[in-house]
Amino acid sequence: MTRTERGSATLHTLFAAMLLFTAVTAAILWSAISTARHKLTAAADLTALSAAQSLATDQSLETASLGTGQSRGTAQSRGTAQSLRAALPVGSNGQLESPEQSEGNALPAAPCVTAERIAVLNKVRLAECVVAAGAVTVEVALELDLRVTRPTLTAAARAGPL
Repeated sequence: MTRTERGSATLHTLFAAMLLFTAVTAAILWSAISTARHKLTAAADLTALSAAQSLATDQSLETASLGTGQSRGTAQSRGTAQSLRAALPVGSNGQLESPEQSEGNALPAAPCVTAERIAVLNKVRLAECVVAAGAVTVEVALELDLRVTRPTLTAAARAGPL
């Protein structure tokens, strides 16, 4: 080894260590984001399915109560209670809005309340809940804490009749 080559092995070793550290850090970040993405997709699917089940149950109860031989007053009171519940819109943050806060688009509250409950159980945030044509579309979000950055991942799912 000549005098000018002294210390070059140390620099090569440091460079290789830095390269290895960067590769391991990237792999850890990728696996954390990938795992969170899979969890978020599953949570969105479960939330949408639960909300659709709630919607289907509400519709079948309404049909069953109107189709039986109950008195007109009982059917009307149930219909009124369901229409009052259906008139409560859900905002983009998943919270129920008062009628004066809404912009006239009345969304059924029961499926979206169920969606909010299931989202909380899955440790995600319900970003949006839309009920249209007998189907429920939800969007859930999850904020990751990766120490380097805090990305917010979102996933959407739709569930309804076949």
